[in-house]
Amino acid sequence: MVEMDPVELAARSPDVYVFYEDTTDLVGPFVPERHKDYRFLANMEACPESSWSWSGLAIVETKNLYHLHGLAEAAVIEQSDHVGDTAKPVKFGAKVLRSPPHFPNFGFARLGVVEGSAQAVLDEIDNRAGYSGSAMVSGTFEILVELGSDDPHDFCELLMALAEISGVTGVEAGQVTGEWYYYRPRKRRVGRPEDEEG
Repeated sequence: MVEMDPVELAARSPDVYVFYEDTTDLVGPFVPERHKDYRFLANMEACPESSWSWSGLAIVETKNLYHLHGLAEAAVIEQSDHVGDTAKPVKFGAKVLRSPPHFPNFGFARLGVVEGSAQAVLDEIDNRAGYSGSAMVSGTFEILVELGSDDPHDFCELLMALAEISGVTGVEAGQVTGEWYYYRPRKRRVGRPEDEEG
């Protein structure tokens, strides 16, 4: 089987990363059967010493960006909740976001990088402890990365340490919080291995 070029793979991917602001609990009332375009949804809060300002993160699948706004707002419960930012992958790292291994404790970082250094940064991230997936994106930042750990106290440090990579100009890091997050095909408990039931 021929491996697809990572740029073409991203171009063909239906993934869109959606960041929510000022939400209280997206996952609790979320009904997966009603919103099959969601592959992932989590309540989020900033890691210590981070400027992460997003209260929720989703990976929504759509081939037609015209439909994104309606799909992205499907998880919103209160009228005051809203989508704050979106990004589309243009090239994946060694793993697509939400790829195994799935750590019980995990979070995401939005990276700003020096112009012309995104590929080198993406390559360096692939070798980091706790690496679960990454993508170069078209958005208000350049790279989105997921890192995790078996220890609930480690992964925020791993995310914030991405600032040490040459070419990185800023790190916004957030951790998955609350009792549940959704990862297709069901809700899962935060801090528990994904292969465990309930």
